[in-house]
This record gives sequence, C-alpha cells and structure tokens, in this order.
Amino acid sequence: MKSKKCDELVLEIGSLIVNSEAYAKYEWQGISVVGHFSQGERSTSGYVYLDDGDFQAETPGFDALYKVEELREEMKKETDKAWHQCLIHVTKPDFKINIQFEYDDPKRWSLKKISRDVSDHAESLKPLMAK
Repeated sequence: MKSKKCDELVLEIGSLIVNSEAYAKYEWQGISVVGHFSQGERSTSGYVYLDDGDFQAETPGFDALYKVEELREEMKKETDKAWHQCLIHVTKPDFKINIQFEYDDPKRWSLKKISRDVSDHAESLKPLMAK
C-alpha cells in the first residue's frame, strides 16, 4: 500500500471496528475480521477475543465491509491485482491495527469444516496480543 488514500482507509477501518456496536458489549483484548471477496462473495467474518480468554463470533457490520471493499479497490488501482481475502487484527491496549492480504488462496482464512466447535478456526485467526 503506497497511497495516502490506502493509509486513510486502514485507519477508517480500524476506527469502524473499534467503535462498532457489535463489540461494545464485550471486555475484549483482540479482534480478528476476515474480508472475503472471491467467486462473487463479499462478506466479513471474525471473532472477538475476550479478556477472560474466551472468544465470540462477531463482525463489525456493513460500514466496515464497505470500507474494506473500498480499500481493495484502491489497492487494485496501484497493482492491477485484487486480493481475495484480508485478515484484520486490532489489539488492545494500544489499538494496533495489522492487515494481511491474500492474493492466491481465496479460502486461506475461511472456515475449513462446518462444525459446532469453531475453536480451531478462532485460534488460527487470533491476533498476537500483549501480555
């Protein structure tokens, strides 16, 4: 990401995640959000990692999805290549934002098997958090 516009979008995305009503009810230490953009799909999934060590499946809502999509389009202008997924981590106490992009594997951060127990998936997406 080279453009100022991309940097601004990353900050906007982080702000939308942190200020989302979806997370306001939790005492959390980290959040992971995956943006999915392949095979006609346009969605987010993710988890909030709680202070007590537990997690909940939760996403920040459509405003964040639209900003993630806008970031994807802005980055595509720079490289002529669009990514399939992005993994966004936000961690406390410093509210650090980290984003990774996947250009090759459209299912890299997707749930691999349907099950009631998604703990393995949640663990695989968990951000590194300060102790």
